[in-house]
Amino acid sequence: MMKMKIDIFFTNTAWYEYLEWLEKDKIVYKKINELLKDIERNGTLHGKGKPEKLKYRKGYSMRIDEKNRLIYDMENDVIRVLSCKGHYEE
Repeated sequence: MMKMKIDIFFTNTAWYEYLEWLEKDKIVYKKINELLKDIERNGTLHGKGKPEKLKYRKGYSMRIDEKNRLIYDMENDVIRVLSCKGHYEE
């Protein structure tokens, strides 16, 4: 069985946040990459980071660490990263 290719797309804001983690905190940067790979393998609501569906807007959330969440949605084999810094309730 062939595995389908999943593309990852970052919004402009999320991309700048991602690059900021690369520069300032490689541990968080690596954790984000692990979570994205986990979404590829297990889908939007299974796996690491306690994934959950957002209640008041489209998308999903996974814990990066105590203060930061990976906010994303997935459609047609494309993961769209909306944010990877801060918390959706802030």
